[in-house]
Amino acid sequence: MAIQDKTLSSAEHDWYATRSGLDNTATLTAHKKAYYSSKGIAESKPLTQMEREWLQSVGSSASNNPFELWLNACQAQTVGVGRTIDECKFNFYTSVASGTNP
Repeated sequence: MAIQDKTLSSAEHDWYATRSGLDNTATLTAHKKAYYSSKGIAESKPLTQMEREWLQSVGSSASNNPFELWLNACQAQTVGVGRTIDECKFNFYTSVASGTNP
């Protein structure tokens, strides 16, 4: 499955769908929870906390600031950073290869 690159929401969904092990028709929330859980993050935690812990590990950062976390994750994966969280996310989801599982 190729990652769609027209909108952030489609790129994000496809990125997680290629890694979660769930059927492509599952919700983004379900894909994210399954993916973060596969990275050793307890599924019982709120999704925002799961994402924060994953970003902290990907970017080797202790920050709780969402922009800094996405910036560090992009830099750790040698992805161009953006000026906003959404730009960082879009760059990350459309640049990190489907075979890569940070």
